[in-house]
Amino acid sequence: MEEGWRALDIANPTDEHSMLREMVRSFVSDEVEPQALEFNRDEKFNVELFRSLGESGLLGISVPAEFGGGGMDATAVAIINEELSYSDPAFCLAYLAHDQLMVNNLAQNGNADQKSRILPKVCSGEWIGCMAMSEPDHGTDVLGMETSAVQRDDGNWVINGRKMWITNGSVNDEGGTADIVWLYARTGTDEKGRAEITTFLVEKGTDGFSVGQKIFDKLGMRASNTAELVFEDCVVPPENVVGSPGESMVHMMRNLELERLGLAAMALGISRRCLSVMNSYAS
Repeated sequence: MEEGWRALDIANPTDEHSMLREMVRSFVSDEVEPQALEFNRDEKFNVELFRSLGESGLLGISVPAEFGGGGMDATAVAIINEELSYSDPAFCLAYLAHDQLMVNNLAQNGNADQKSRILPKVCSGEWIGCMAMSEPDHGTDVLGMETSAVQRDDGNWVINGRKMWITNGSVNDEGGTADIVWLYARTGTDEKGRAEITTFLVEKGTDGFSVGQKIFDKLGMRASNTAELVFEDCVVPPENVVGSPGESMVHMMRNLELERLGLAAMALGISRRCLSVMNSYAS
């Protein structure tokens, strides 16, 4: 077998993967490429185009079909990220934050009620989600985070703190919040004195949840909205706690492999585009 065919088989191991790549490549050529320069230049997030990914069945690609997802595998995630990044890496970053950091995380770690209530909305594009971990004073140092949650006698949790550099944290020009946030907060310490981190689902409109600032004039990924999220006495009901208190490290580890694969596929798409531009210039 020729080397080129071998490479093709690796990139598209099944007929279903080949069809997916062809469909996404066509969508990117027709819909993503024409808007990429304008939206990156003007630092605007193309909300309507993003929601159309749900209509195409691309949001929640790794989520079981029973919840409205694509029911596909990690290879499918890599294919979509690579093809989107070929034309618009910023748009793909928004896709990764929603699809891999939030939606897949919920599909892997949420309970039956959380999945049946939320997954259909984030897979259809009705809701746009994000994951909030990084903080102004601690970056991605999870165990150093200061955002805290305290459970009241009525079972509700009260969250206070700030999250920074959150992709999809704000999804419109008016500074409105994401529809759903996968939030990590400190809820105590373990027997060794280390922070116990708990996962919360915070929905748009929750009292005490707001956008602090949107971040502009970024060096790259300008069409992907980045924001600071603020939680001031934000009350979250117990049914919005994912798993058990202190279980967040398990959630992170279960989800990181897919997110890291998605980032690598983005780099591949960007590199393919760089080679294409250089070849055109040299020719």
